[in-house]
Amino acid sequence: MKKVVYILAFLFVSNVTFGQSLFDELEDLEEVSSVVITKDMFDLLKQFPDAKSEDMEVFNTAKGLDELKMFSTDDLSIATKMEQMVNRAIKNSNLTQLMRVKDKGSRVKIYVKTTPNKEIVSEVLMFVKSAGDNQDGKSSTVVSLTGDINLKDLSKITNKYSESN
Repeated sequence: MKKVVYILAFLFVSNVTFGQSLFDELEDLEEVSSVVITKDMFDLLKQFPDAKSEDMEVFNTAKGLDELKMFSTDDLSIATKMEQMVNRAIKNSNLTQLMRVKDKGSRVKIYVKTTPNKEIVSEVLMFVKSAGDNQDGKSSTVVSLTGDINLKDLSKITNKYSESN
């Protein structure tokens, strides 16, 4: 009986630990800027009626999201830690690389967690490592999106905003 209690306690603690995002510890670091939008906020967005305007595509796509987290730092040691965290997340969550871009010292890598429906992914993880103007010349940003993310809608939005810039 004691063994059963220990096993159940271990499983519960493991689930609680894995239930929290790997990146949550970054929120408490003073050298890290963060933005976290929770499921409650996205649920609030779902209360609004569907928009007809092209400008509202972003709004409608956001309705499928459960959580958005963005962490950014100019601190070289934390940037290195962030990259290690991203590599662990890729391995632990079986993420597939969607694309990578290298331009003038900056690198962007985007990973997704696929679903049986090839148009929908359940997670998008983006890691941006760039040469900047800070003392060490580096900055890093991690963006994590979870929920039902339609790649066609995301592509439309990306194309629309890249054409306007």
